[in-house]
Amino acid sequence: MKKKLSMEIAVYMLTSRTAGVFGITDRGKLEIGLAGDVVAFDSDTVGASPLRRVHDFAAGADRLVSDTIGIDAVIVNGALLRQNGKDARDPAGRLAGKLLRNGRAA
Repeated sequence: MKKKLSMEIAVYMLTSRTAGVFGITDRGKLEIGLAGDVVAFDSDTVGASPLRRVHDFAAGADRLVSDTIGIDAVIVNGALLRQNGKDARDPAGRLAGKLLRNGRAA
């Protein structure tokens, strides 16, 4: 029998707890003054597609990838990054994320 986590505990384990373990002090919670990174998902369909092999590295080298399912939107630092599986910003342009150094965004 598989043990199940509540949705609240699963989200906590993937966000606030993980940020705490790695000492990332300004991530993992939705609070005024923090980065505001959010993933909006459908709890009934969220998951990953089966693995598939792609050959997109130099000299035709391969890697395994899995696409997301049930992710409605990704918001980074309060800016919409992806919605309905499509980029909402030019990936070649400036992105909203910041490099983390010593547990804080640089």
